[in-house]
Amino acid sequence: MSDSLRATPSSPSDSPGEFELIAALKRVIEAANPAPGVVVGIGDDAAAVETDSGVEVMTTDTMVDGVHFVRGQATWADVGWKSAVSNLSDIAAMGAVPLHALVTIGVPPDVSLKEMEQLYGGLTEAFGEFGGGIVGGDVVSSPNFFVTVALTGKARDIEGFPVLLRRDAAEPGDLIGVTGKLGGPAGGLRALTEGLGGAGADRLKRLHYRPTPRLAQAESLLEAGVRCAMDVSDGLMGDLDKICKASEIGAVVNARDVPMPEELKTVFGDDALQMALSGGEDYELIFTAPFDLMDQLLSRNRGSVTHIGRIVSEPDEGDRVIAVDTVGSEIELQQRGWDHLGSE
Repeated sequence: MSDSLRATPSSPSDSPGEFELIAALKRVIEAANPAPGVVVGIGDDAAAVETDSGVEVMTTDTMVDGVHFVRGQATWADVGWKSAVSNLSDIAAMGAVPLHALVTIGVPPDVSLKEMEQLYGGLTEAFGEFGGGIVGGDVVSSPNFFVTVALTGKARDIEGFPVLLRRDAAEPGDLIGVTGKLGGPAGGLRALTEGLGGAGADRLKRLHYRPTPRLAQAESLLEAGVRCAMDVSDGLMGDLDKICKASEIGAVVNARDVPMPEELKTVFGDDALQMALSGGEDYELIFTAPFDLMDQLLSRNRGSVTHIGRIVSEPDEGDRVIAVDTVGSEIELQQRGWDHLGSE
């Protein structure tokens, strides 16, 4: 999940970025005795393991006061909703069905019982609407509030076999598609930061506080034959780069085709495209598919699925993923995506 507040890290300048740290921890884990039944390990939206009842999917995410939200700015119900959705979106990105959640909260002395009831109200509201439910968790004392959700799911069966959407299944020649519209939550965060009002800004704030996990769309993509997807949580370009690294290919995004909410263009004008390319927390699905399959998906899902680019062989140099304008010139990005430890 992308950080809502982009605070300057307090760690030394030579400390690892998020993805460097994950790679190092992955090496430590893989050097130890492997866990049994692993189908998908570190490096995708969720892990997946084979069990007697099928393939189980597992994910977890944390929201911290002052990093992902600001107490008093976001309602407790909105914090709970978004905590659930960030995990539900990971389950959706694997094409799975959400099942059981464990919730851990770190509670400072100045947080009230009523506020925690409101938090859990938001959590249960999201699970009630999209699937899954809370079955337990933990409560600890903490100097700073945080909420961690761990969510399990189950892979769907296609023709009698469990099938997952994965990051490492893109192929050169595939087309790139995305569900919904991008950049609205980033616009909502900026509207909050700059104190903007009006109907357009308020709509963007709502998208920021109450995103939607694309579980139904993921099921539809999986059943249609799509096998490569992930959710857009850290920004379109940064997340597409993760697909390209996992699949060892490159990608070209046609910037003019990237779908955006009209409010984003109205409120922020020329800045809207940068938010759509790199803003994050959209929780839409980005996926790849061969030409014929993409054509079918576009015909069946007019307006809700957009073709935005193509997969190419891995470039010899430069960025794996580029965005181009109408004449094919590369667009300079203000940032490529969000690194939770502070470096792009």
